[in-house]
Amino acid sequence: MRKILMTAAALMLTLTITVFTSCTSDNDDNPVPPPAPEQLAEYTIMYYGNGGADADQFLLPMISNLYKASPEAYEKVNVVAQYKFSTAENLKNQNIIFDTNTCETFGSKNVRWVVDPTKTFQEQVFSRNSIYGADNADFTCPDSLTNFIDWAAKVYPAKKYMLIVNDHGHGYQPNEELPETTPASNRGMLFDDGHLILDQKKHFTVKSFHRAVEAASVRFETIYIWACLMNNLEYQFELQDLCDYIIASTYNMPAYGGAFNELPEMLSQPNVDIERVLDAYCKTDVASWDKTYADGGASDDTPIYTDMTVTRTASIAHLGKMMREFTDRLCNTYQNGTEAQRQAIDYCTASAVKVKIELPYYDMAKYMASLMTALPEVYDDEFYSQMEEAFNSCIVAQYFSKYLTTHNYMVDYSALIGAEGAYSNIAWLKDPQTGNQVPVAEIRYCADGRKEIYKIVTTDDPYYYEMTFVQENTPWGATLADTYEQLVFDRTVGWSRWLRLNRQEPNIFCPSDMRFELPMP
Repeated sequence: MRKILMTAAALMLTLTITVFTSCTSDNDDNPVPPPAPEQLAEYTIMYYGNGGADADQFLLPMISNLYKASPEAYEKVNVVAQYKFSTAENLKNQNIIFDTNTCETFGSKNVRWVVDPTKTFQEQVFSRNSIYGADNADFTCPDSLTNFIDWAAKVYPAKKYMLIVNDHGHGYQPNEELPETTPASNRGMLFDDGHLILDQKKHFTVKSFHRAVEAASVRFETIYIWACLMNNLEYQFELQDLCDYIIASTYNMPAYGGAFNELPEMLSQPNVDIERVLDAYCKTDVASWDKTYADGGASDDTPIYTDMTVTRTASIAHLGKMMREFTDRLCNTYQNGTEAQRQAIDYCTASAVKVKIELPYYDMAKYMASLMTALPEVYDDEFYSQMEEAFNSCIVAQYFSKYLTTHNYMVDYSALIGAEGAYSNIAWLKDPQTGNQVPVAEIRYCADGRKEIYKIVTTDDPYYYEMTFVQENTPWGATLADTYEQLVFDRTVGWSRWLRLNRQEPNIFCPSDMRFELPMP
């Protein structure tokens, strides 16, 4: 039986949010390619998305915002898109006004089109002429994404390129970064609901996505990952060589609102300063989500967990060097330091700021800041300042919902934290008496490939939870060495050394007090 210490700073924050996102597929050449532009455009925006089983009803209206840009904007900015609809069955189950014939016609189909401001979204997307490739083609096949990029760059060349990939996102977990021939029980970066036979969900992993973009004929100025929980260091480091900027959210990508129409407008202006454009776009996008929720009846106290960060990839290498030094010192102190130092480190780990109650992702900047504050003899003021500057140099822009800002729940880059080489997903249920979400079970993925299940039991002490072993399940499909330790992030920083060395279970809650510096007991 294991016990997990939870400090007073680690009280549970109940999250009650429903969000959806999505991404899509590809194959060969456009059935009816439009004429080549008379002159090279300033930008070509490439959108690659999928309905994701439940999100067509939300995504399609958001994508249609692209048609709200001015015709003048499309004289300098091309927008090409490929979208895979959910299966016909899933389309029928969604709250969309689709007749049976439309569901059967477009279910599991890819559509490819070029935004034409003289036409409507409906005219272009729901046209049989837009259907592209074989029925139910796997959009998570790396060749599919590469093919779409190459086609778009050939037919609509531009001075610079932006790629938007859109579907459900799940952050990074080793059990989802399996070999591509291994069935995965959960989605990874993006998944295809048309390929769920025997639960063998096909999805992009960080490695397969990188390979798809790397093989393309053009390099992107910006990659916009329009999916939940993707602003983590594992992805940032892996994708840094593919583009100059990455747009991603640490929390959730909402199912409503959005300001897609602003991208063509902003990128079509003379003498574009891309960092100012991305800053302005993210600010506008997050504000539009707040407005949409407010129009829907949300109050200032309604928990709305939306955010957006723009990362400057040129600064990631320096951050990696600083984090390597940080990790070296942390591991050395935990192994060779005093008992008081180990207790201070354990306290910070037990109080780490969790991003989402179910998943093992934590605010890395706050976690590192708390450790540096607790160990001034290990990390002096100069090192603290240099580390802070390394993080800040990566961030071009960062915006949070009004709710997050008001309650000081802003987060930076997330990363995986575990203990003894393992990490855990937590199952939650609502307590019928209090109405609060309470943890009831833990699925623990061990470094050697074992998957363990524990029942979570409360105790008389509100800061202790007992984990009662239930069973050892089947292997999760790989090991920490074959997954996490193959990441660019880990090879640069060596973070898995700390995952294996740490003995203190990290906080399993989302703390209500998300201060930058945690108080020591």
